[in-house]
Amino acid sequence: MKTTAPLSTVLGTTTLALLSAALLATAVPAQAQDDCATVEVQNVRPQQGQLMVVAYGSAESYRKKPVARLRLPAGDAATLRFQLCGLAGSTEVALTLFQDLDSDGRMGANIVGMPTEPWGSSGSPGTFGPSWETGRVKLDGSVIVVRMSS
Repeated sequence: MKTTAPLSTVLGTTTLALLSAALLATAVPAQAQDDCATVEVQNVRPQQGQLMVVAYGSAESYRKKPVARLRLPAGDAATLRFQLCGLAGSTEVALTLFQDLDSDGRMGANIVGMPTEPWGSSGSPGTFGPSWETGRVKLDGSVIVVRMSS
């Protein structure tokens, strides 16, 4: 009768701990997808600055406390598709975006406050810019499409 040593004796406790940590680390991205939404931004100016994205999860938090933020390079194409994560617990979201052409971290505006850099919002932004009511969309697995201003 052949006996085998326990796995912890063969591999050692430290090796088992590292192996367990590695397995857990590879499991996290699959779980993280549950709190993500796919966003497609149209009318991006290719190779110009960065796209600044902010997501709000309620009317109370709109323009005050975002549930997620993302900054990414404009890329090579006029349409950009990406995953926006950190939306756990939200059933709807309102996105506001602008393309930071001069990479100063702020949306450029003229003397009367009108944007001088491209901007966009989820939903149907109103004549006077986005609000929670006009920008909110359901997180139902559908792609959130945002068209940037010209």
